Amino acid sequence: MSPLKSMGVAVLLAALSGCRTLPVQVSPQARELRFGGRVDRGDAQGPRLAWGGTSLTVRFTGTSLGLRLLDLPKVEELAPNRFRFSVDGAPFRDLYVGEGRMLYRIAEGLSEGEHVLRLEKETESVVGETQFLGIELDPGARLLPAPPGPTRRLEFIGDSGLTGFGIEGKNEACSFNVETQRSSLTWAALTSQALGAESSIVAFSGKGVAVNYANDPTPTLPQLYTRTLPHREDSRWDFTSWVPDAVVIQLGANDFWKEHPGEERFRDAYRALVDGIRGHYPQAHIVCVLGSGITDSHPKDVKARRHARALISSVVETLRQAGDSRVHFAEVPPNPGDEGLGCLWHPSRKTHQRTAEQMTPLLRELLGWK
Repeated sequence: MSPLKSMGVAVLLAALSGCRTLPVQVSPQARELRFGGRVDRGDAQGPRLAWGGTSLTVRFTGTSLGLRLLDLPKVEELAPNRFRFSVDGAPFRDLYVGEGRMLYRIAEGLSEGEHVLRLEKETESVVGETQFLGIELDPGARLLPAPPGPTRRLEFIGDSGLTGFGIEGKNEACSFNVETQRSSLTWAALTSQALGAESSIVAFSGKGVAVNYANDPTPTLPQLYTRTLPHREDSRWDFTSWVPDAVVIQLGANDFWKEHPGEERFRDAYRALVDGIRGHYPQAHIVCVLGSGITDSHPKDVKARRHARALISSVVETLRQAGDSRVHFAEVPPNPGDEGLGCLWHPSRKTHQRTAEQMTPLLRELLGWK
């Protein structure tokens, strides 16, 4: 071989060797990734997550992993979005997504071999969306198909009582902030975990069935229920893409936030929501819950719990008499007074735990799950 050709081969080998030192860039649209909950894939740059509890599961080789994320806050003063993550089943750690496109190195110094990352969104949709822009792995590392998700599926629909609003607050005096909100501590998340089920939590603070908190004119929860991203009217959820075994509704507190919303108005809106769910999921059990946050003591003289109980249970009874044996009513007692309170009088961790302990066996029996 001539000296010139020999030099060319050496340069080429050196270049190829240099290429092997570059990190592996994984597309945000890679098929091996497994998302949980409602995730919008309409943007070619990457999936967008908004609802609390949405998740990402990744299986990979190598000793490190970085996530590329872009926070899209809806209300600036509530930013940033808060996630939690775990690698190989280790205790979860928090991740706050800052402004702009950033690479977050959330796993380093791992042993050689296969690893699994679990990422979950703790903050709710009112804070805003986060866009997933891809993954960075070690040179020579590979993305592997994510472990399959649970075959059991539960969908939860609600207001702040299901978003984890103020769940880590010291008492009722604190206001909303991302430091005290944690979706993974809600009774919906705890119940799903106890039953070995994958959950989708469609919950938004301040929303009612017919009336929002403080007469907020924005869409009610039933109007947002059809959306993948609640702040985007054109982001429509494909109800055939993920079919739950049961749908659990906990709504009504915001309808009675100040006064009675009107029997016909509330009942018709609640019935329409249940009818819509039944249309999407003909075989699912639907559980209509009177939550712990509705009380007869507030608002004063309204007797909100008594009226909400009568209206919700009447919708259920009407449907059952019409032949729908898969719709049910359940009542969770209010805080007995010794469970403490989260921010702005929201359910505490103890109340969520008690609710999960009640709802877990109820759902287990309805669904025949061992």
